Amino acid sequence: MVDSEQVLGCKAPMGLVLVLLLSSLLGPLGQVQAQDCERPIRDTMSLTEFNCGSLELVNGHVEYSEGTSFGSLATFSCNDGYILSGRNRLLCGNTEWLGRTPNCIGAVFTKDLSAKIVKCDSPPSVDKAEGPSPKRDFYDFESVVRYNCQKDYTINGSASLKCKSNGEFTPNPPTCLMVRCKAPFIPNGSQKSGARPPYIHRSLVEYECKPGFKMEGEGVMTCQLDSTWSSTPECKVLPVDPTSSPGKSCH
Repeated sequence: MVDSEQVLGCKAPMGLVLVLLLSSLLGPLGQVQAQDCERPIRDTMSLTEFNCGSLELVNGHVEYSEGTSFGSLATFSCNDGYILSGRNRLLCGNTEWLGRTPNCIGAVFTKDLSAKIVKCDSPPSVDKAEGPSPKRDFYDFESVVRYNCQKDYTINGSASLKCKSNGEFTPNPPTCLMVRCKAPFIPNGSQKSGARPPYIHRSLVEYECKPGFKMEGEGVMTCQLDSTWSSTPECKVLPVDPTSSPGKSCH
C-alpha cells in the first residue's frame, strides 16, 4: 500500500491515496503533484470534477476507464501492423495526464512472431517534378509520398508510392514527360472538331473526309504519352457506281 505521508508529508484523503496507488503501478511516484493536506477534504475531493481531455493515438485506439476525469485510466492499443512505443496506460492527475502519450510504430512480424520495425529511406527526386512529399529522412511502414510534375509536364507512372514491409517504396518513382503531338496530316481530310494546337497529352481531335472520299480507320484521335496519335485514318476515293454513269444515246 502506498503511504501518502511518505509522498506528501501528511495524511491525504482516500481519493488522493487512490491516485497515488495507481501512479505507483504506472510509473514513478514523482509524477504525482504534491497536495496541500491542510486544505479541507471537500476541496481535495473536488478534483474529481477535473477533466484531462481526450487523447489521440495515430494508427491506434484509446480506451478510458471512467471517461477523462480525475483518476481515470487511459489504455492504448495499436492497429494491426503497428506496435506501441511507450507506456500502454496513463493516469489523469489533478492538472493533466501523468506521462507522455505513446506512439504506434509500423512493424511486421516474423515467423517466430517477433516484431520488426520497418523504416524506408527517402525515395529519389524526379526530374521536372515536385516531391517526394512530405519530405523526411526516414518513413514509417505504410507511409505514402506523392510527386507532382511541373507545368507543361505529364506524369508517367504512379504519383503515389508506399513504404512496404521490405523497407522499400513501391512502385518505382514516376517520370515527367513533355508530351506534344504534331498536327495530324490526313490527305483529303479535315478536322471536324476537338482540340487546337498545341496538342498535349490526351488532346482529342476528330477528322472527316472531303466529299467523294470515305474514311478508313478511327476518325477520333487522342494524343498519347509517346507524343503520337492513337490512330492514323485514311481518306480513300469512293468507287464509282456503274449504274450512275450516263447511258449511251441510241441512233
